[in-house]
Amino acid sequence: MAKKNQSSRLTAQHLVSHGAVGIFGKEAKLHDTTVGKISEAVFQKLKEIYPQLTFRYRTSITKKEINEALRKVDSSLGQTLFVENASIIPDGGVIEVQDDNNNWRVVLVSEAKVQGKDIENIKKGELVGKENNQDLMAAGNAIERSHKNISEIANFMLVESHFPNVLFLEGSNFLTETINVKRPDGRVVIWNTTQVC
Repeated sequence: MAKKNQSSRLTAQHLVSHGAVGIFGKEAKLHDTTVGKISEAVFQKLKEIYPQLTFRYRTSITKKEINEALRKVDSSLGQTLFVENASIIPDGGVIEVQDDNNNWRVVLVSEAKVQGKDIENIKKGELVGKENNQDLMAAGNAIERSHKNISEIANFMLVESHFPNVLFLEGSNFLTETINVKRPDGRVVIWNTTQVC
C-alpha cells in the first residue's frame, strides 16, 4: 500500500507542476548550468595549478565503459548492456587526470538537484497540495533520482580508494535550519527541518 501512496503522491505532484516542466523548470536548469560552470572553472584551475599533468573534461561516461571497469574487478560483472549507446550524464560533467600509465582517473563528478519551492509559494500566498489547501508540498524525489548516477560512478570507480562525487542541493526540501516565512496576509508559516525530505 505504501508504494501506491508514493505513486499517487508523485502523480499528484507532477500534475501540479506539469510533469517534466516542474522537474526541469527554469530554476533547475539554472542550477544545472551553474554547476557546469563551476566544474569548468575547477577544470581550468587544475590545468593552471598542475601544468605538468594532462586533464580532460567530458560530459558523459558510457555504460560500456562502466561495464568494462566492472569486468576488470570481476569477470562475471558488467556482462549485460541493454542499450549499446547508453550513458550517464552528470550535470557538472566529469573531470579526469591522466596517470603515469596513461590511464584516466576521475578527479571530480558533480550533480545538481533542485527540490522544493515552498518558501517562494508561501511568500506569494499560494497554497499547494491536492486541494490547494496546504502551505507545504510533500517532498519530491530529487535525492532518489540522483542515486542512479551515484551508483554508476561508484561502479565505474570500484577499484579506486576515493570517490570525488559532489551533489549540490537547492530548494526548501534541503533546509538544515528552522525558518519563519511570512505570507502576504501576515500569517507566519514555520518551516521546520523535520518537514524536510
